[in-house]
Amino acid sequence: MSEPYFLSPHVHVCIAGKQVILLDLKRDKYLAVVPAHRLARWVRGWPVAPPEPIAPLAPEDAQSSNDAGRESGLLSKMISQGLLVTDPRVGKEAAPVVAERAGTALMEFDMNTRPRASLAHFWRLLAAYTAAKSALKFRPIRSVVRFAQARNERAQASAIEMDFGRARDLVTAFMHLRPLFFTARQACLLDSLTLLNFLAGYRVFPKWFFGVKTDPFYAHCWVQQGGFVFNDTPDYVRGFSPILVV
Repeated sequence: MSEPYFLSPHVHVCIAGKQVILLDLKRDKYLAVVPAHRLARWVRGWPVAPPEPIAPLAPEDAQSSNDAGRESGLLSKMISQGLLVTDPRVGKEAAPVVAERAGTALMEFDMNTRPRASLAHFWRLLAAYTAAKSALKFRPIRSVVRFAQARNERAQASAIEMDFGRARDLVTAFMHLRPLFFTARQACLLDSLTLLNFLAGYRVFPKWFFGVKTDPFYAHCWVQQGGFVFNDTPDYVRGFSPILVV
């Protein structure tokens, strides 16, 4: 059979460096497949990293019958863990997400201007932070992502357009008040979900980006709409390959 397998709906894929990375939302785990082409002939749409320069192969690097055995073992493991399915009505092609490249920070810091943040902003942020902290503590990440996705889908169905000027003012207020509740250092999940909740209270619905990089492996998430990054710097997030956009 040719390409009989599909990714399960809760699994997402991207190419990062020379590896194919899978995000299993059901288990909140990442899996690296090396070499990147390892499952290309078995999984529909499996991405393949750009080819490396051709070099002579040493005897130990040559293809052997062991390759098929390793692929079969990996397939069996992924099937048993629910990462792969054979029914195309249930599964999906292993196509990496297509996302606009980060180009500009939504807000710029001006040391000579005091950000405008009202009491209403404070209470909205308190509610957003409380909801985000509770969700990340008591609910699986798959459920949290589904909720955010459903919220954005409702916004799209209502044809709510992004007002970037208004969004910039709201993000400025968020950044000004955020230190009263938490620090964003090494807390990208909490920061991004709190910001998404905060903006949703004003009917502003940007995207939630999840990305990875390798050598060494690191996962990160941020808020972005189009080429505008809301809570990070474009130079930093461009170092990550998007694996999921909500």
